[in-house]
Amino acid sequence: MKKRSRACEECHRLKIKCDLSTSPAGTACERCSRNNLECVPSTPRLQRDRISELEAQVEELKRTLREQSNSSTPSQSPASQLEDHNAYILSFLDVRIPLGRQQDLLHLFPQQAGAVWPVIRVITDLNYIRERSPILLLSILVYTVTHNVQGTQLEVHDELVRHTVHILGEEVIGRGQRSLELVQALLVAAFWNKSTRKGEQGSCYQLIQLATDMAIDIARRTWLACFVALASSASSLRRPITVPWNAHHEECVSALESIGEPSDIFLCQLVRIQQLIQDIHDQLFLSQIAAFVDSSEFATYAAMSTLKNRVDAWAAQIPPGLASSQTLKVWYHVAMIFVFEPVLHTPTNKAAFVAPFIPGRIPINDFPKPTNITIPLKLALEGLVSNCHGVIDTVTEMDPSVLVNISTFSFTPLVLYSLYVLVTVMVSANDPANTYGQYVARESFRIEACGLKLRHLSASMKALDPTFSCYTTRMMDATNWLEQWYNDYTAILRRYEANLAS
Repeated sequence: MKKRSRACEECHRLKIKCDLSTSPAGTACERCSRNNLECVPSTPRLQRDRISELEAQVEELKRTLREQSNSSTPSQSPASQLEDHNAYILSFLDVRIPLGRQQDLLHLFPQQAGAVWPVIRVITDLNYIRERSPILLLSILVYTVTHNVQGTQLEVHDELVRHTVHILGEEVIGRGQRSLELVQALLVAAFWNKSTRKGEQGSCYQLIQLATDMAIDIARRTWLACFVALASSASSLRRPITVPWNAHHEECVSALESIGEPSDIFLCQLVRIQQLIQDIHDQLFLSQIAAFVDSSEFATYAAMSTLKNRVDAWAAQIPPGLASSQTLKVWYHVAMIFVFEPVLHTPTNKAAFVAPFIPGRIPINDFPKPTNITIPLKLALEGLVSNCHGVIDTVTEMDPSVLVNISTFSFTPLVLYSLYVLVTVMVSANDPANTYGQYVARESFRIEACGLKLRHLSASMKALDPTFSCYTTRMMDATNWLEQWYNDYTAILRRYEANLAS
């Protein structure tokens, strides 16, 4: 199979290998031929020109920020400059969101977004936070509520998102500021990230890295919130975490747990499961795309068994007050999926399990076909299906208003991952030549029931957020591909089975 010198548009978009089809008249790539897609070579890009263009943009941004930073009157003292800067931020906010509404939205944060994702703690006295942390106030009011709850016009909402990102960039890059307020504001912008109708406003990963660089010397709680952000992004993208777990993390967790505040205990549980997921990725080499782990080997089974026991041990020690937490229940099931995922790996398909989790990346042909199924493999297959259902069932039972308030960045992609793995197991088990199909019954996947639950959840969320101002609503709506994909796949499978029977 010949590899192209330049990928087609579809393979380039998915960032996957583009190989020419082996058919005699084939000018299309293997993937486009298999999916009956038009195969169009991607437009060549002159890398040197592109780099020069990006460097010029960076220099222009730096120049603009320097000019804005130097525009203050030289005779002003630093305190006066700070007061003027804060007054500018508050005046921008007040024109768009009235003071009374600001107080209402500020009170909503610990009751809604902060209750289900307790990474930031704020004092809900409006006058206090306006005086001490106006940038954090702006970030909370802009990011953690929907456009409807915010009570603004859509154009104003978009303006608030764009300008908040600009203010954060100016503070961190232009003015070189470092403070707990800025770390918290950056985390809010990352965890509850939004886009406008003109596209994404700021990269979550860049915001998290900026926050982490500042947080290490500032505050224990915020440092742990940065760890949650870094760890969840690393596991989703299958990259090594940039700041691995160390003694300082452990010291911070122990200190918070000793205080005993409910929100602190909740955050510590999120930290603990993220630490455990990082161990799972390390021991099973999930973040090393080129490394293949044979799930049929005894050493792999032993590692998976040990990690499964550790996840169960974590669940058993959750404090009684958090035992009913649906957020933690979802993380439990996701950790178990990571433990069992290697049974779906081949030496070449591992990259398919990296976000984004879209139907175009489902490995239709490239899945394991072991000659013999061992008891551990059978149990792992059953565990995968059971825990994928656990994620989908738990999320679809959650109050839609809670889901709208939960972290878009760290939580919502888990649903897409679980759905992706469930469909991948189903495809693998339904291949007539695959031994997995002998141990996982077709009806056990309950794809139609999952699709119906997700459709109802998506409709409820769109009623709360009709303008899709929160990424969570968009991501849940994106699960609608499941029903159409399943119907098409089932029709193809039935035709194939009918041909075999005849």
